[in-house]
Amino acid sequence: MPHASPLDMLARELAVIDAKAGCDRLAAILRPDPQATSVAVAHGDRLGLVMRHRFDAAAAAGRAGADVPAAALAYWHPLRLPGRTTAVAASEQVHARPREHRYDDVLVDLEGGGLGVIPAVRLFDVVATQFAERAHYDDLTGLINRAKFLDLLMAACAATEQDGDEVAVAFIDLDGMKRINDRLGHRQGDAALAQVGRRLREATRPGEVAARLGGDEFAVLSRFPRDGDPAAVAEDLGRRCLLAITARDGRADAVPRMRASIGVAVTARCADPQALVDTADALMYRAKQAGGNRVELEAEPCATPARPSAAAGRDRLATALEQGELRLYYQPIVRLSDHRVQSIEALIRWQHPEHGLLSPGRFLPAVHEAGLMPQLDEWVLRRACTDLTGLIASLGHAAAPDQVNVNLSTSTLATAFDDTVLAALHETGLAAHRLRIELPEDAELEALSAARARLERLTRHGVLLTLDDMGAGSTNLRYLSSLTVQGMKIDQGFVGGMLHNSRDHAVVKLLTDLGHGLGMRVTAEGVENGEQLAALTELGVGFAQGYHLGMPQPLPELRQRLAREAAASGPAVA
Repeated sequence: MPHASPLDMLARELAVIDAKAGCDRLAAILRPDPQATSVAVAHGDRLGLVMRHRFDAAAAAGRAGADVPAAALAYWHPLRLPGRTTAVAASEQVHARPREHRYDDVLVDLEGGGLGVIPAVRLFDVVATQFAERAHYDDLTGLINRAKFLDLLMAACAATEQDGDEVAVAFIDLDGMKRINDRLGHRQGDAALAQVGRRLREATRPGEVAARLGGDEFAVLSRFPRDGDPAAVAEDLGRRCLLAITARDGRADAVPRMRASIGVAVTARCADPQALVDTADALMYRAKQAGGNRVELEAEPCATPARPSAAAGRDRLATALEQGELRLYYQPIVRLSDHRVQSIEALIRWQHPEHGLLSPGRFLPAVHEAGLMPQLDEWVLRRACTDLTGLIASLGHAAAPDQVNVNLSTSTLATAFDDTVLAALHETGLAAHRLRIELPEDAELEALSAARARLERLTRHGVLLTLDDMGAGSTNLRYLSSLTVQGMKIDQGFVGGMLHNSRDHAVVKLLTDLGHGLGMRVTAEGVENGEQLAALTELGVGFAQGYHLGMPQPLPELRQRLAREAAASGPAVA
């Protein structure tokens, strides 16, 4: 798991001159070294800072000659921090500075003695990179998380065609975790989860990787040569995982002995990595139904058809649209001041005639590969606008959500999406301020830059923009200063870890303060319990969504919930 970087490792040495020295000394330091962004000025025990841009402006105005003391250009209240300060903690203090000096360099007292400096922009880049790296890990266990696990699984399955390896997945669900939490408390429950994570990591062999998928679910990914015995591999993987989890600990203060239900699936030529996970998940459930604390195996290749061609994918999606197989589920976004459903996020599902209700992960990769994301996004947009218009008509403005959140893919950002959005609003009669577009975390800076004019056109019409999954990638953080957005959503990975990890708590606080400082609506994603909700409220987060506040649900169920809440709150006051 990536570690936080102290300023000591990031700072470069800083030149220090006497306050009485003329500005020619500044020129002698700054002009030969394009990497130098500032010079320190000493006056007794005080240190001031002359930024390059301030010197350049003075020089251009003829006010930086040898007869002008360097002290005249210095700012005498620079931020000065110990070298052991982490980048995240430093960035919090940077954001607390006066706006006109927010992007000044930061002075660093190096641990080995001497003075260093780090530009604020460099500090923000480091924090953004750390956010992106940390978004792949679970803080409690140190294991990779679900998103990273699925990425590695997809890569492993794709590589089977070239290297001839097979892939095995062990899906692990701990038995009795609710009982541990209820009887011993969540702190002991967290200790048990951390122990399982450590033991799984120790049980993995070279080339294997363990992950925490969420809650009390774990997984292990393994690859092995195709000439190996799949049944033997599956049995060995399951046995190692079960023994690691259930081993006794002789310490008196040890957590309770754990039990687990495990399903192991092995396949070659994986056309659909999600099918492999689903098979292992089903086997795990079979193990749990049989009494738990056992392993169920499946060593035959997944009964999953090969991935269809792009043309076949386009035809199948067209059929799904024509047959009404696509569904929108809506997850409430709750205002924490009064717990009102202020907004709803539209989430796509596919009611497949053969495979049942499919989550986005089961079909969106194929849709993307077929180049159909813009068409799918347009369908979601029009349906979501229609549904919110219907809720307003049936429930009234007071009971209906104020807005609907619709995600746009990176592929759609490369199209004339502004025309599509405005046409959908016109055709459905939905007011522009009731639509909030969520911009994807994985969008490259170039893609957002290219779409900037179209995004600004939408904001001029009243459409709201929100940056999704803040902290999961560096693009969104870097784009905050130049793109006019009205909201940000804090990635659920940081929300999930904030109770037991001080760094995650610091990240959530930093992003909250940053968003409020820029006048944005801040929403926390992935809220799973009341303790997280209380912590977010204390930090001043205004909005939240997650299973604790409401599962994604079809429109009729959402309408019933809104009607119940409206009835419980009494008649609206004019």
